Amino acid sequence: MDNKKKDEDQVTIERVLAGDVKAFEVLVNKYQKKIYFLALRMTKNHDVADELAQESFVRAYMSLSGFQTGRSFYTWLYRIAVNQVLNYLKHKSFTVSLDSPSGRTYLESIPHSPDQLSRLVNQEQMEVFQAALDKLPSPQKTIFLLKTYEEFSYEEISKIVGCSVGTVMSRLFRARAKLRNALKQTDKRKNGKLQK
Repeated sequence: MDNKKKDEDQVTIERVLAGDVKAFEVLVNKYQKKIYFLALRMTKNHDVADELAQESFVRAYMSLSGFQTGRSFYTWLYRIAVNQVLNYLKHKSFTVSLDSPSGRTYLESIPHSPDQLSRLVNQEQMEVFQAALDKLPSPQKTIFLLKTYEEFSYEEISKIVGCSVGTVMSRLFRARAKLRNALKQTDKRKNGKLQK
């Protein structure tokens, strides 16, 4: 996150705190798509994602006086959104979409970036990957999504989820290993069937 973006956000926050309620719309317009797509990927439900995104902005607005000057609003907002989604998911089944906002299907071995995700694989592997992703514990799943889809740095993810950078790296490593293993098992089963 560059300093210019942080400075723009800080100026807007100061305007809101000074009584210019409409200035908050600037922040909503700037980040609403990213927050919505985060919620959509985690819930696979447009209406739920829309509601969670709106609730995230309401909570951010209500808590704005507690926002620490000099910190990234973007990271702070993502933390609120992730908490909203995780709270929702505690009461619902958790699924994750492999579809991007543009409708392309993502997958490859185990992605380290959205560019690597954009390569297509067969339907069976995609289903296996989806099932394995759905089975990941929420902390690993959240970190995987924030790193892979949102391209946050380890430090930013650490702030969003409220754990150390080492814990972020460890959870991401475990998530990727589990996903890789699930795909390898599918390949072994598939190759075993072909040889018979």
